[in-house]
Amino acid sequence: MVACTYPWENISDPVMAETRACLQAIIMAKDIGFQDICIEGDALTIIRKLNSADEDRSCISNLIKEIKGRGYNFRSLSFKHVPKEANKVAHAMAKE
Repeated sequence: MVACTYPWENISDPVMAETRACLQAIIMAKDIGFQDICIEGDALTIIRKLNSADEDRSCISNLIKEIKGRGYNFRSLSFKHVPKEANKVAHAMAKE
């Protein structure tokens, strides 16, 4: 398992921030060489979009497409919703 933080500027929308964090997790997992990954997040809307076969048409659609498109890099890739309370360490890192 891996955890990290990445500084971003000028992201005022929490949905965009969560989606970019998911993309960064995918990139990091590939760089490390992981083959079977499960990305966990507390943003249910994003997790639903990533697990949906439907084409996303929201303001984060480009990021959703990019994340899904990077799935070919892995033997298995899944997205799971977890409540914020279930991972206080991740929430603390995000606030940082």
